[in-house]
Amino acid sequence: MSRAEARIPLDELPDRGEIRMIAVGGHSVGLIRVGDELHAVADRCPHRGAPLCSGGRTVRGIRYGDGAPERGAERALLRCPWHKWDFDVASGRCVVHPTLRVRRYRVTVEGEHAVVRLEHPVAPAGVGGMRGR
Repeated sequence: MSRAEARIPLDELPDRGEIRMIAVGGHSVGLIRVGDELHAVADRCPHRGAPLCSGGRTVRGIRYGDGAPERGAERALLRCPWHKWDFDVASGRCVVHPTLRVRRYRVTVEGEHAVVRLEHPVAPAGVGGMRGR
């Protein structure tokens, strides 16, 4: 039995913080680069089914440091276009409602291609992505 996968040439990958939509086995998937890591995320918000990747956008998180809010260095969150809920790209976890997670898929680099498979990531999110490229 063959596995559904998409092969994307490395020179066609999204820039940092950008989303590239791809089709994998009939599923719409957003390919996102955060720092040097690649992540593949389902294009469906688990909250109400909004087009999370094709209709949403990546944003920087806010954290508190030295008593004042600070913006994150990377656009590492995916914001839903309907209700503005944010999802951590690396873990899939919703910032607003931590029990919700967006589905993530396996991304590997094989030769001169990034390969996205409709399988769960095997290592912590992002490991084995674009590190060093």
